Formats: sequence, structure tokens, C-alpha cells
Amino acid sequence: MKKSKGMIAKMLSPILVVVIVITGIVNLILPDRSTSPMENRSLQAFPSMNWNSFQNGDVFRELNSWYSDQFLGREKLIQLKYLVNKMAGTNKIDDVFLGKGTLIEDVSSVNQEQKERNLQAINAFCTSYEIPSYFMIAPNAVSVQSDRLPAFSTPLDQNQQIDEYYDGLDSSIQRIDVRSTLEEHKDEYLYYKTDHHWTSLGAFYSFQAMASAMGLGDVSKEDYDIYPVSDDFEGTLAGKTGSVFLKDQIDIYVPKNNSEYIVSDLTNVTTSRSIYSREALDTRDQYTVFMGGNAGRITIEMDNDSSRHLLLIKDSYANAMIQFLIPYYRTIDIIDPRYYFEDVSRLVNSQMITDILFLYNSNTLMQDTSIADCLVMPTQE
Repeated sequence: MKKSKGMIAKMLSPILVVVIVITGIVNLILPDRSTSPMENRSLQAFPSMNWNSFQNGDVFRELNSWYSDQFLGREKLIQLKYLVNKMAGTNKIDDVFLGKGTLIEDVSSVNQEQKERNLQAINAFCTSYEIPSYFMIAPNAVSVQSDRLPAFSTPLDQNQQIDEYYDGLDSSIQRIDVRSTLEEHKDEYLYYKTDHHWTSLGAFYSFQAMASAMGLGDVSKEDYDIYPVSDDFEGTLAGKTGSVFLKDQIDIYVPKNNSEYIVSDLTNVTTSRSIYSREALDTRDQYTVFMGGNAGRITIEMDNDSSRHLLLIKDSYANAMIQFLIPYYRTIDIIDPRYYFEDVSRLVNSQMITDILFLYNSNTLMQDTSIADCLVMPTQE
């Protein structure tokens, strides 16, 4: 038996070498791909050759990344690896659990030093104004729908992370804790099966709690026309794992009392009359149907009688929430600290802000490195 295995290995080894060499040659001939739609990320281009890159070894590291990223049939191999892992009983690929009928992102560890810096900046920013301030940390599927995790999974305690973050906020900042609300509906379609975001339904239930806390009144599903806009969404978690069978539905909620409005993307210098991007549904990242994705600053101006002006500081979880906020504000200024590099305090004064809302999902918040730099006041620099 051992001899036969050795013979097979000897026969396959030169074949494997030939395949690798031929593939390398083909990769050199074919133009490099700049992005991977399935993985939703940029790919390594062929490195530039110079003396310094050879001396410090960068060229060899970049060549290795280039070969891996540009490998012929890479995406099919990722999908094949997923199927093999699934059949072998693997319960996790990288940071994604292969759950019961769903993919679930693991809990992020806490960047403790940056967390303390962010909290200090948030507290200083909010207490600088006599403006009601609110903070919502959206829990991820890993904690709300933990019953869907594979057996013997041991993620970190996300509830403890959220509790400790809320405890670090100044007492003047009102916490909007939606964990119990989402727990009540945990058997419903709160999170996408293939993506790390919550669905419009998950955002809606959270908005009900938000509306109560912020004095916006009672809201119900009957206040909205609900439209399914896609039934073939494959999100970031599918891209990471190579999942081939799971697909998601995307719904949008349009308020029945919706007023006319104008959306101004001040980062990309574009305007629109809708917060929804139809073009996004023709791309891999269909979640960008909400707001067209992330930008440093977006302003929405409504034609209504509201006297309230909202400053929303957020990550991408908020993109699905904005559809619920529109009827209640005259203007909404949306800041994503990852892409915003101007003075937020000047914006607060110029836009006559009446409400400040922070909305982040827990995994992003615990690793965030942008909030403090965005909020630092000129006198603090």
C-alpha cells in the first residue's frame, strides 16, 4: 500500500510542477485583474522591479501575493475548497462560521488602546454641545442568532464588549440598546445569510427602539411599502468562504408619507433624488443599493415641515437604517469617519444640528481606528 502511494506521488509530482509552471506563464500573459468581485477586494498587481525592492525583499512578497491573487481559476478553487471543507465537517473558514443554513462572522477582538481613545473623543465631542446625543451599537448575528452557530463554536462574548463600551460613554449620551428587541425576533430574517450586515427587517426593528428613544413617535410596518429588489444577493461572507449555494433577498422600505428629497454626495460630488442605487443590483456588492455605498459625507435635504436636523456618524450598518429616518428630519448629514477629513464641529454649527446619532455594528466599532481622528477638536490638536 505504501509503495503504491509512493508511486502515485512520484507520478503526480512532475505533473503538478508542470501545471504550476504553465499557470504561471498564463498569468504573465493575461492582463492582471484589479479587483475580485466575489471577494469584494482589490488584487495585487504585478510588482515593479527595482534595486530597493530586491534588497528589502518586497518584490518577493509582492510576487507571492500577485501569484496567489491572479492565479488562473482562483475563484473556482475558493468555491471548491468551500465544498471540500463543508463535506469534511469544517465549521469555520478564516473568521466565518459555517452555521446552520447561514454564514456568521465571528466576534472581533477589541483594539483596547484605540477604543479608549475613541471613547475619549466621543465624550469630548458630545459634551461640547448642548445637543441631544445618542449611541446605538448593533449586535451582530453571532450573538443574536447564536443558536445557528455550528456545534462547539466558542466566539468571544460580544455582549460583554457592548456593555463595556456603553459603560465608557458619558452619562449625557443616551444609549439605544437594541439587543433585547432583536432577541425577541431572532428567528426572523434579521441578518443576511451570506453577508455581515443586518437586513432591512433587522434595521426596522432597531429603528422602532430608536424612534421611541429619540422622540420620533410610534412606527409600524404598515407605515411602509416594502419592495423586494433582489433575490440573488451573495455578500461578503460568501466571498470570503466561497459559498456556492446560499443566496439572500434584499428588501427596501419606502415610507408611505415620504417627502421629496435630494441626496448630495459631497465626497464624490454627485446628487440624486433617491437614497437607493439601482445600479448596485447589477454588481456583486448589492448591499450598496443602500446609499450607493459609503462616502465621507452625504447630505439629505427633505421637503417637509420638520425642524430637526440630524448628524449621523456611522459605519455601513447605518446605510439600511437611513430609509426609516427620512420622514422625521429636515436634513440629515451623514459622516463616515473612515473617509471624512474635515472639521466636524464646523459642520455641527453650520447645519444647525439638533440631534447627534452614532450608529455602528459591534464588530466594526471594536476595531475602529477612525472615530477619534475624525472627532478631534481643533483646540485638541
